[in-house]
Amino acid sequence: MHFPLPEELKKLASYFPRPLYIVGGYVRDVLCLRTPSDCDLAGDTDPSEVERLLENSPFKVKKTSPKLMTLKIVSEKASYEYTAFRTDDYETGHSPVSVRRTNDINADASRRDFTANAVYLNILSGEICDPCHGCEDIKGRILRQISEKTFTEDGLRLMRLCRQAAETGFDIDPYTLSCAKKNAALIKEISPERIRDELDRILVADCRYGTEKAHVRGLRLLDETGVLQYILPEITLGKNLPQRADFHRYDVFGHILATLENAAAEIRLAALLHDVGKPYCYLSKGVYHGHDVEGERIADDILSRLRYPKTVISETKKLVRLHMVDLKQEMRENKLRQFLQENYSLLPKLFLLKQADYSGTGLTEGVCPSVARMKKTLAEMKEEHVPFSVKELAVNGRDLDFVPKEKRGLVLKALLRACALKDNNLVGKEKQLKYIVNLLKENKNG
Repeated sequence: MHFPLPEELKKLASYFPRPLYIVGGYVRDVLCLRTPSDCDLAGDTDPSEVERLLENSPFKVKKTSPKLMTLKIVSEKASYEYTAFRTDDYETGHSPVSVRRTNDINADASRRDFTANAVYLNILSGEICDPCHGCEDIKGRILRQISEKTFTEDGLRLMRLCRQAAETGFDIDPYTLSCAKKNAALIKEISPERIRDELDRILVADCRYGTEKAHVRGLRLLDETGVLQYILPEITLGKNLPQRADFHRYDVFGHILATLENAAAEIRLAALLHDVGKPYCYLSKGVYHGHDVEGERIADDILSRLRYPKTVISETKKLVRLHMVDLKQEMRENKLRQFLQENYSLLPKLFLLKQADYSGTGLTEGVCPSVARMKKTLAEMKEEHVPFSVKELAVNGRDLDFVPKEKRGLVLKALLRACALKDNNLVGKEKQLKYIVNLLKENKNG
């Protein structure tokens, strides 16, 4: 089979005295007739020797992990991770207590995760080396553990199994699946950051190769293996919690997955957490009322626990809090207009979340009525040239020399809110200044 290798890889391999191999997802993808991406390199050349060999070449070497015998090789076009053939010894956790160099490709293969990822391609000769019979599993579209130590060596492989099965559409070998279930609790030993990163990849698993509904399958596999109950127990509490049959086809957990299925990639974290408050409300009060408020709090706890960036936490928990706004389209128009103004920057994602939630009931089709009303009102406001931020006002701080400095910010915010009201017609500097003057008079008289 012809492998589409960049010429610079062949040039790089020519500097090595012994074969340089590509190993892992790149080889698997090519054998699956997919466009390859990540390119991991391996060989029996010591990293220190690699540095010396490439010293006067077009390639730059950056040390990344001397202990793990790994370094980065950088060219003008790309970068590659190189790891010398090695064997690892583990006691507990995911970090080897000792690492030893080896010249044996079979020994190197035995430390990897799944057979499909342990196929080696000799860059110069084009020959395949397949110590673990990975080609056969790739052909059969199966993910199979390398050994009984696969999960005990690194508990994150439990999530990687679910993610790679989802991305590729591969089936999981039954014995491998049973081993994953047996070892599910090992995920508790993994750092929150690593869990977070793997969860993020699962949530967009369908985007990797275009595998339909891969992100939902990834979550279902996390649940099937038992891993989900350790990383997101607040969500698994939604299993078998009933919902009104005239509004929902699924229990709470099923609805969360259905919402996730219908969610655009950019709001899937919010989709996953949007009803996380329901189990708490139902189990503590017997009703779901207030689950948006409790959901905001619980989402904050979860995202903080997984060490998400503060900006992600802030946006996601706000989406969770607001996903029920104007659900029945009963909000007074002026209140809705002010809501749209206050949350203007978040509206595209809020609309996507509300639509996914609506479609995720399993009983409704088409455009979410709440979203339709909000979009219609928003369009009307834009036609009226309603400002959506203080910067969009016709007046600014320099126009308010008659207002005490400490009050100018509050005055401008009050003006902004007033501009959102239906019949105020505060377009232009003259009208806005007049409004401020009247506002100050009312406050003085009051």
